[in-house]
Amino acid sequence: MRMVFLRHGESEYNLRGLCNADPAVPVPLTPKGRLQAAAAAQRLRNVPIRRVYVSRLTRARETAAIVNASHGADVYVDGRLDDRNTGYEGKPVANYLSAMRRAADPFSWKAPAGESYVEMVGRVHDFLEEIEHDDTSTVLVVAHHEVLQAVTGHFRELSLPEMWSVWVEHCEVLEFESA
Repeated sequence: MRMVFLRHGESEYNLRGLCNADPAVPVPLTPKGRLQAAAAAQRLRNVPIRRVYVSRLTRARETAAIVNASHGADVYVDGRLDDRNTGYEGKPVANYLSAMRRAADPFSWKAPAGESYVEMVGRVHDFLEEIEHDDTSTVLVVAHHEVLQAVTGHFRELSLPEMWSVWVEHCEVLEFESA
């Protein structure tokens, strides 16, 4: 199966440098983010996408809708694709990253009511193991930066520090084949 992964377009919180993992907090794409999604749709227009998986967050769902407009594929919303719950909802990303870096084990560290990087990687890998057995020829997965770090780590067999060093731009396309 061909698996196409896409990071969402630029969001309002990306511009403001704020964390968002709560699906109840609507954080839409910026005009630039919608243009990024339209450009991704153009790049993927000839890919035979049969199924779309997307996180519950507004920015990912908006991106998926723009890309899927020319495909009309079935869409499945899956919370395992949500951005990492940093425990810093609506607060600066810089504060979350600073706290994580100060931890003795930054990948196991989590803020109160948050999720560790290890926990996020585990749920993403569970999702991948489930859909890798899908009988659909090509799927599109629209998600978030850290989620796509975990995806890359899964397919390239990366360590946690190696995963963390992966950078995925807004609306960057990643492709992997599953057995």
